[in-house]
Amino acid sequence: MSENEIDDITVLLICREGISRQVYRAETDFFGVMLVCVESLMEFFSHSLYCPLSGIMVDMPTYLRSSEEERSLLSELVALFPSLRLKCHEPSGEVRTLPFGTGCSGNLTLSGFLTQYCKPFTKRKIRTSERSLQNLSALCNIESTAAVSASVKTVTTSLSCVGCFLVGFDPQTVGASGWLTILDIKDTTPIPVEVCSIRVWGESRTLPGIGVRFTGLTKIQKDELIRLGGRSFMPDPC
Repeated sequence: MSENEIDDITVLLICREGISRQVYRAETDFFGVMLVCVESLMEFFSHSLYCPLSGIMVDMPTYLRSSEEERSLLSELVALFPSLRLKCHEPSGEVRTLPFGTGCSGNLTLSGFLTQYCKPFTKRKIRTSERSLQNLSALCNIESTAAVSASVKTVTTSLSCVGCFLVGFDPQTVGASGWLTILDIKDTTPIPVEVCSIRVWGESRTLPGIGVRFTGLTKIQKDELIRLGGRSFMPDPC
């Protein structure tokens, strides 16, 4: 292994095919970085490409040709991931870099971006659906050690077609499963859910509760949640 190699870094590169992409790939290959190359952000949501990321790099000519929807989504992502703008002078192979968002400082080289920002960053996944602020009444029943687990009254604060955040004060465990009945939608069939995040009372001046992932929806529920919370970026598997 080269002394320049950086272990376990996965970076998304949004760049059209061509000389510029080849130059960027050669630069990152020198450091042993796993590079996921796409021509557009939406292409990344293919099931074969989607994965946790250490950072995002965007070729500026590609960005300028992207849709308004993709630019809007990117503006949210650069606040969550180490992000860098790139521009390649193809005749010389020289790469210019500029920070993207507020997470990285100016005068940053590509190697500095990878070592100073991507390496210490804990990989995470890009969210796969739109969210909306929706306050829907619900009953939640999460498995517990008690002999009888009673339904708890709660309310959603944000909603998507793949999950939601529920206000609550009782301690929960990530990975716990249960059922959620959303009373303010047409089909009130209990929805199987899994706890994927926890926010305890008193944390950061925010509402306490749990983030849950829907593990099963009826077609009527899915259609209504898409309408209320926004579409999924992930295509249905074939």
